[in-house]
Amino acid sequence: MNDMRQPLVSIVTPSYNQAKYLEQTIVSVLGQTYPNIEYIIIDGKSTDGSIELIERYKNQLTFWVSEPDDGQTDAVNKGLKHCKGELFAFLNSDDILEPDAVENAVNAYLQNSTHSVYYGQCSIIDEKGTIIKKAHGGEISHAHLVNKSMLPLIYQPSCFFNTTINIRQPMFREKNMIDYELLLWLSKRYSFAYIPLPFARYRVHTQSRTQLESLTIYRDKLRIQLQYGAGLGVYWSMFKLKIKAMLGIVKFPDVSK
Repeated sequence: MNDMRQPLVSIVTPSYNQAKYLEQTIVSVLGQTYPNIEYIIIDGKSTDGSIELIERYKNQLTFWVSEPDDGQTDAVNKGLKHCKGELFAFLNSDDILEPDAVENAVNAYLQNSTHSVYYGQCSIIDEKGTIIKKAHGGEISHAHLVNKSMLPLIYQPSCFFNTTINIRQPMFREKNMIDYELLLWLSKRYSFAYIPLPFARYRVHTQSRTQLESLTIYRDKLRIQLQYGAGLGVYWSMFKLKIKAMLGIVKFPDVSK
């Protein structure tokens, strides 16, 4: 640390039936080199052994609960109500933080506390935890976010949000792409700080929501882009998607979790 002050950092993990990966997520948070962290887990009444796993670590958690919810957005917002940190992150129950991620985010925050998001590089891993794409990231603008995407410049697991600025409540509002929509809202109003260091590992596997609901997520991404003033290219993509849906070429899944 480059400052005697150690601001509190809040981390929330929303989880539902991810016992296969959940412990790796928990250990990655509890094993951080930075000491002043509060860790909150919001479980959606899992039935796969997740609750028993969480209970093994309950003495190291600030708060946890297992009860039915309305999905990821509801779980994260529920967790936020228990957060008191100057920086906040949410880490899904299949992703992993690098050991010094929080320390590096705090260092950047202490150097300049006016940014809305502090983010680093992110690797992509498979079901077994093998890195399939090395850590990467980069500076990003609001125009890039609106007309293209977050990737490959900014990944949700590597983001730490500054709660000392004026952020809307509730912070997350979309069912899908909740991070993307919030980043768009923030980038219209505040600056971001990119730290060129590895922060996180994003897991790709067949049971992740990104894989199960990829078409629905893509449709919602286009809708959000148009909401924030995207250009003609995004309008054309949405038009083509609607035509394919009308013709029955694509069908949208109905997945509640």
